[in-house]
Amino acid sequence: MPAMTLWLSMEGLHCDVPKKVIILFLEVIFMALDPYVKKVLDVLQNIEFSTLSVEQVRAVMDMGIDQQVKEDIKLVNDFIITYNSISLPCRLYEPYNANDGLIVYYHGGGFIFGNIELFDHVCRKAANTSGCKVISVEYRLAPEYKFPAAVNDAYESYLWIMNHASTFGINENKIVIAGDSAGANLATVTCLQCKDNHLPLPKLQILFYPVVAADLCSESLRQYGNGFFLTKASMLWFTQLYVASTDDLLNPYFFPILHDNLTGSPEAVIITAEHDPLCNQGEMYAVALQESNVDALCIQAEGMIHGFLNFSYLIPSAATLADMVWAIVGKKLR
Repeated sequence: MPAMTLWLSMEGLHCDVPKKVIILFLEVIFMALDPYVKKVLDVLQNIEFSTLSVEQVRAVMDMGIDQQVKEDIKLVNDFIITYNSISLPCRLYEPYNANDGLIVYYHGGGFIFGNIELFDHVCRKAANTSGCKVISVEYRLAPEYKFPAAVNDAYESYLWIMNHASTFGINENKIVIAGDSAGANLATVTCLQCKDNHLPLPKLQILFYPVVAADLCSESLRQYGNGFFLTKASMLWFTQLYVASTDDLLNPYFFPILHDNLTGSPEAVIITAEHDPLCNQGEMYAVALQESNVDALCIQAEGMIHGFLNFSYLIPSAATLADMVWAIVGKKLR
């Protein structure tokens, strides 16, 4: 059973794998494209972000909020993190019988869309399955706020949460940082900033299909850059809206794979999707981390597309994978 194979492989993450990246090919389907993914693509295939306005993209993606299937949870509480006169909406999720661990979550959306509500079902599942509390952070979006606004928001919100851990009944040594796509970029960049500034690090970083590199020629981009929801044209458009100057493209806090010293980064679990133009760069980042003596586990979800986590209420195998990842987090924080 794939779930059992994954679980047993994860057990060895701290032990015998410092010299080699493990890439697990999670066979959640038995054909090239998961049939439930195909149904989602049939709905999404006419959406090309780069042909729409930012306002239209946000409106289209927010249409999915009312369709979400949300798990019951003990407590949901909205609050505000403030730093330098900047206010960031946040949401705390507390599962029944919560442990003293915490997942800090940064949502995806190409740096231009996404919010707490759109990823509410993701964070509920993360909390219930891991047994940890979850704090979802809503950072500022481009093009209204270009790089490094989102990076600063992610970093400052993480520090604020660390400094207020006891307020939430959290053990500051049991904090995991997580995100998907653009949010995964912010999660790992926050780790790098903490490392560079000699500040306490998260215990673990969970990166779903992260944006980590400038990629114009990878095999996954060539194969899946059109027709699989996230397109090459959309990726370029997102970057143009997010970047403040061309110099940003060489900044390791923009593309973290450019960082000249990944040594000392937190242990990482990187989840890529087979039919995703970002697949290869996620795998390359796992290799870069491992070559820097960082434990890195890369899981490739076969048959999946970019964004599968946010569509997991429509794709059973995506929900199963999410459950396994969050269960791993819970086990590591016990």
